[in-house]
Amino acid sequence: MRESGILLHITSLPSKYGVGSLGKPAYKFVDFLQKSGQKIWQILPIGPTAYGDSPYSSTSAYAMNPFFIDLEMLLEEGLIDKEDLKEVSVNRVDFNYLFESRYNLFYKAYERFDKNNEDFIKFKNEEDYWLSDYAEFMVLKNEQENKPWYDWYYDFKTRKEESLNWLKGEFSYKIDYYKFIQFKLFEQFLKLKSYANKRGVSIMGDIPIYCAYDSADVWAHNEYFELDYEQKPVNVAGCPPDFFSPLGQLWGNPLYDWEYLKEKKYNFWVSRVKHSFKFFDILRIDHFRGFAGYYSIPYGSENAINGKWIEGPGYSLFKEIKNQVGNVRIVAENLGFLTPDVDKLLKKCGYPGMKIFQFELGYNNICPIKKGFNSNNLIYTGTHDNQTIMSFYNALNTRDKKIVDKVCNIGFFDRPNLKIIEYSMKSNCDICIVPLQDYLGLSDDLGRMNTPGVALGNWGYISKENDFTSDLLNYIKNLTKESNR
Repeated sequence: MRESGILLHITSLPSKYGVGSLGKPAYKFVDFLQKSGQKIWQILPIGPTAYGDSPYSSTSAYAMNPFFIDLEMLLEEGLIDKEDLKEVSVNRVDFNYLFESRYNLFYKAYERFDKNNEDFIKFKNEEDYWLSDYAEFMVLKNEQENKPWYDWYYDFKTRKEESLNWLKGEFSYKIDYYKFIQFKLFEQFLKLKSYANKRGVSIMGDIPIYCAYDSADVWAHNEYFELDYEQKPVNVAGCPPDFFSPLGQLWGNPLYDWEYLKEKKYNFWVSRVKHSFKFFDILRIDHFRGFAGYYSIPYGSENAINGKWIEGPGYSLFKEIKNQVGNVRIVAENLGFLTPDVDKLLKKCGYPGMKIFQFELGYNNICPIKKGFNSNNLIYTGTHDNQTIMSFYNALNTRDKKIVDKVCNIGFFDRPNLKIIEYSMKSNCDICIVPLQDYLGLSDDLGRMNTPGVALGNWGYISKENDFTSDLLNYIKNLTKESNR
């Protein structure tokens, strides 16, 4: 079945309150997708963000970003007052402002909330396999001036039972406060998912391969990771040097102890995937090549030059996921430095891979966009890490621009972004995903989501209500029909 969809993260939805949420604009976007014939809404990882605001570096592999909570829904429930809804007009999301202001509102809502609510009690029981660790982690982080867990007092850093029992007694109210935030997020997200599914729209989520070192997961389950007796990483994740990064990329995430996880039937990964499918109909697994082989860099290195490739868990991991989770829809992000073992693993799993128009020009007369792609792929004009398609096109050299013009039939009076989208929609790939910014023809200064290697100033793109015009809706609807999607 041929499908298409739009990539737009929750924080990028239109909002009167400074950041996109799970409220009315999200429902309106679902309506827009349905009316324009789109079957998929793709979002980025939904975990809580920390310094740098990246959804790919979260304090939890299970929790959800508190900034997603819709304030108007809290108002309707009587948990906050109308005066609390201060409208904020922004061109980009100000995460610092949200961090300083939003939690006070959540605490007010929690104080008014009925702590004996049956659904809340049920939620705490059903989600306890991760929720208590996360809530305790957040309380400790808050009490210790937001320091990373590996800089906490020794007894809390090492999870001494006596100290944790004291914490659970002394700070039970605050621990439940963080559980309440997640309860509201789950409640609002699942209502939105139900609304989307009833209208034929599937939600496609994203799961990062690695956990942040400063996360509840590494703190609570350091046995899953390559940590030494001082709980410091032995090796960390990254990418080797290449033409674009002469020193390579040093991500800094602790690596998994795959031998231990295999003994445990990959329980942590199975649990993550199973948890993800509570919210998503399709799951994109980030950095798929890391499961075939991953780049290991000694902890403390200044760059990624001295890393080495290590064989990953391979098919045994995905076989276990299939056995325990079932035949769920998974997409492999098979980008980056690919080797035959990655292609072999992808083929064995049967997952669709990804093709990015911006990556497919090629050199030495090797140009995949000239000959097309296999159907078992998703094609994107670009992803969250790419330039917008207009900035990409405008920056092309003469040779590459001629190739794109010829392949996409771009004439002098045409809008290049739309012609590239039309090529992608009409390609042989089963699924086509287009970032909203590319439909709007935005340049990088207005629409780029992330610039890899740049630590700050990313992830702040926010759309406007007047972006979703009837002209755009009809254009997408007609193109979708023409493309047999």
